[in-house]
Amino acid sequence: MLDQQELNELIVHLKKYKYKNIIQDLQLDYCTDEHGDYIQLTNIRIKKSQMNNGYGSAIMSILIKVADEHNVRIKLWVTNIFRSDLKRLFAFYHKHGFVLDTTQQEGNMTYYPEKRRRRKSLDN
Repeated sequence: MLDQQELNELIVHLKKYKYKNIIQDLQLDYCTDEHGDYIQLTNIRIKKSQMNNGYGSAIMSILIKVADEHNVRIKLWVTNIFRSDLKRLFAFYHKHGFVLDTTQQEGNMTYYPEKRRRRKSLDN
């Protein structure tokens, strides 16, 4: 079962081994709300010298695989706190299957795991 310790171990593995000297910051929190468990992606930053080389997409693919394996959502809030281009960020997350959550604060996006997406499409 996924928990905060497992997420912390994943962060260490990605930052110290798999993407050493590439990830500037990665913060993941294991949370629960009225809809179940989810991973809160609080921060993902690639070092400026390594940007636009596909590392963000590679890391996002790993996070999505974890979410799919454990049937949990990934939630995030798109912000330009680091002077990022918001249109580019929204496009990046949308490309990875995130949808804008219009019921929450502006900028919130959610990734729904494969099992939940399949179940939703069968219900419709």
